[in-house]
Amino acid sequence: MKINVAETRQNKGFTLIEMIGVLAVIAILAAVLIPKVFEAINNSRINNSAMSCQSVKTAMADHYAKAGSFSAEATIYGTNIPVTLPQENYDLILLREGFMDKPFAAKIGDGITGTTGTRARAANIGATSPGLNWTLGTAVDATETTGFALSGGNTNVVVGSACLECVITGLNANDAKDLNDRIDGPTLGAAVGVADLAGRVKYAAPGTGSTTVYVYLTHR
Repeated sequence: MKINVAETRQNKGFTLIEMIGVLAVIAILAAVLIPKVFEAINNSRINNSAMSCQSVKTAMADHYAKAGSFSAEATIYGTNIPVTLPQENYDLILLREGFMDKPFAAKIGDGITGTTGTRARAANIGATSPGLNWTLGTAVDATETTGFALSGGNTNVVVGSACLECVITGLNANDAKDLNDRIDGPTLGAAVGVADLAGRVKYAAPGTGSTTVYVYLTHR
């Protein structure tokens, strides 16, 4: 009986060694690529949040050009409505005016929005309520939401009547650090898990696992 060698070879399956080799290659590729995928996803979240803050800044500039003040809401009727500061959800004013198409939100943090969550706010500079005081010559307090040492050090340069900022709540230490490095650059950043009190991004030490980040937009 004549055996067709070519046909016999075609009908053979994978050997155990070949299967182990393929699985080993897949495992190596997974170990190399999966961390890169998660890193790319995280970078996208950080970039998106930084761009969202910039979008609010642009909307606030448009508002100021129309209303002439952050203490007034511009209407379609041409009459400004007085606004009392602080306004914890200034993004809702920008939404009503048509300068934003949705309230401010971030891809990072706890995802909670509202008057005590992630929001765009207009603080009343010089307010005397707890957490809003500023004393020159002292270290920048991350809870001092009307004071920013924009160039580093411990000198507040925010003066006037209103400080506009984005507030992002519930950030972990790594996301807070990454957002700072994206906006301020690493030279104005602190180590992961340590309070960062200089530049346009500031936050207290994460402590139990999360912190609130304040992102300076502008002041008048």
